[in-house]
Amino acid sequence: MRMLLPGLASVVLIGVLSSPVFAGPLEQKKYETSFSFNYDDTDDFGKTITLDGQFDWILAKGRHELGAKTSYLKFDPDDAPSSDALLIGPAYTFNWSPSNETATGFVGASYLFASGDLGDTVDAALEGTVGAKVFVGDSADIRLEAYFRRLMGASGFDDEDSMGVRIGLGILF
Repeated sequence: MRMLLPGLASVVLIGVLSSPVFAGPLEQKKYETSFSFNYDDTDDFGKTITLDGQFDWILAKGRHELGAKTSYLKFDPDDAPSSDALLIGPAYTFNWSPSNETATGFVGASYLFASGDLGDTVDAALEGTVGAKVFVGDSADIRLEAYFRRLMGASGFDDEDSMGVRIGLGILF
């Protein structure tokens, strides 16, 4: 929680300081590339690092985005060797107000296929997100999103659910 508060404060500060004069609506763009980072340290369990990247085609004047998502996960348990995974698959995003010049809310979904060490115990991941994009300048946004991810266990392994908040950066062109 200590690491989350400075991140949330930064997003709010950027949103307050970003001027509508310099912002540009999502409906005027054709592509969005976004990146996010998440670090989770669970007491008596382990640490997880997640790096996400997504490329989207912006459709229907910014209302819909369709693209591909890649996630890299590294899990370092407190009492076992670490493992990593690469998740790749299609993604969809719906933007509530793409013509707004300062911010828009969004909801997204993705289905990701698993590989790496995790691919031995997990077949795929299903993820849902809800959040906000605060436009900074004419070609960037700061993203704050809450997510729910279900790792669907392979035969003989249980599903694993996780949820959290992540902060990211989007580049519009």
